[in-house]
Amino acid sequence: MTPNEQAAFNAGVEAMRQMAMVAAISIETRDDANDLRQRAAAAALHGLAEGAKALLPGKPSPTPALLSSIASDPAASGERPCPECAGTMEWAKDSSNGHIRAQCETPGCLKIMQ
Repeated sequence: MTPNEQAAFNAGVEAMRQMAMVAAISIETRDDANDLRQRAAAAALHGLAEGAKALLPGKPSPTPALLSSIASDPAASGERPCPECAGTMEWAKDSSNGHIRAQCETPGCLKIMQ
């Protein structure tokens, strides 16, 4: 990509990320925000916005290394230092399919659901 194309791509990704965050916050402030569908929609939009960060220049996402580290651990659950804030991240593997769920103890920090 040329520098101009890269800049346009980055601007588009950032605009999409911000729109996803606005939509998630709008859902979270609705009267029916505690309904399962609304919570799921807001969580999906937060995940989309977080995932878009990996497309932008800057520091690489710590998520692939963290997931690889947890996947190679023989335990079904445990704790790791959070790569974002150095808080404690609790994780668990699903016994049926091996999918990983992890969440940092710090509010608003890293959450992963594979």
